[in-house]
Amino acid sequence: MRVLFTSTPTSGHLHPLVPLATALRDRGHEVAFACAANLLDDVRSLGFAGFAAGLSRDGDGDEEFTALKAGAKGLVPGVEMDRLAIARVMYGVRARRTAADLVPICREWRPDVLVRDSYEPAAAAVGELLDVPCASVDITPLYDTTPLMGDIAEEMDRLRDGVGLPPGDGVGMLHRYLHLCFALPRLLDPARPMPPITHHLRDGLFDNLGDQRLPPHLEHLGERPLVYVSFGTVAIRFYPGAYPGLMGTVLDGLADLDADVVATVGHDRDPADLGPRPANVHVERYLPQSLLLSRCSAVVNHGGFNTMTGAMVTGLPQVSIPLLTDDHDNARRFAALGLTRALDAATTTPGEVRSAVLGVLGDQAMRADIEKARAEMAELPGPDHAVDLLERLAVERVPLRPGS
Repeated sequence: MRVLFTSTPTSGHLHPLVPLATALRDRGHEVAFACAANLLDDVRSLGFAGFAAGLSRDGDGDEEFTALKAGAKGLVPGVEMDRLAIARVMYGVRARRTAADLVPICREWRPDVLVRDSYEPAAAAVGELLDVPCASVDITPLYDTTPLMGDIAEEMDRLRDGVGLPPGDGVGMLHRYLHLCFALPRLLDPARPMPPITHHLRDGLFDNLGDQRLPPHLEHLGERPLVYVSFGTVAIRFYPGAYPGLMGTVLDGLADLDADVVATVGHDRDPADLGPRPANVHVERYLPQSLLLSRCSAVVNHGGFNTMTGAMVTGLPQVSIPLLTDDHDNARRFAALGLTRALDAATTTPGEVRSAVLGVLGDQAMRADIEKARAEMAELPGPDHAVDLLERLAVERVPLRPGS
């Protein structure tokens, strides 16, 4: 069986696909990725074939993308920013440019199944055009896109027309066959039912390309309490005041703790912008969180689903300061289950950060809730079950509902 994965051009969307791609390869299937050029080195370093498809992260000078990016200036985080960044960019211009590249790739490589990240809709349209069943992997299962659905529907109509499909149910096209969700069922908002072809799976965390290791000056970490601070790789770039302002506020609050602190700021940010810090505070550009979490005592994050889930399955208490898009929904649902304590990015102070971290470190009720969630996650089927489902999809070519 040949399986072609598609992803939007950020590591936060590529990485959740890797455990499934690896499980398919281990089962003996042929696996490739179609993604933007800026991800191809990562894909190929993992031993997968890679095809260039769609706009790279910064848009490659595309006129429509550039105009939309200019229109984002001055928007504050919220529905209007999401309408532009998600509906008009991800479901819009990115999807149409990806589809134009994906059609010839599929005609030549001839996949039996397509697997897309949930924000990469081109594969659904191209799959329908070429009669290839398409599965999706939910990248942000807690995010409420209801306010955007009218705009997304418009973009799906444009996408269908662009690849030569007749008018149809563009939104329904996104979830025809199989939807894979790496989240606890009770984390989901009961007011927003998932597609009926949703299968819940145990999280297969991945974020380490090759043999990345901690730098030598951090090898001692874990000998005393360690607090990890991360605003991800996207929110830290786009949330106004996230860096160095809000990050500096967090580090000020943790400076006098009897603990080590590691903050990662992303490849595009200069740690020097945070100024001098105490010896117990270490600021790095990027580290795979999988190298840190097993050494940690607590995590301060921006509400990103991958980071929050990684902390949960490692058994760590969290403090979340939600910034963009799904961050607020993630923090709200995790907090409702007792898995995190949320702060307001607009008003939080160093003292509040310090108090919150100390509070979760000593919160035995939170630890009990985390252990319950970890046990529930461990009981879910793993990537091998997803491989079984994809093998069925390639043969049966019908929607696969749980229990069917």
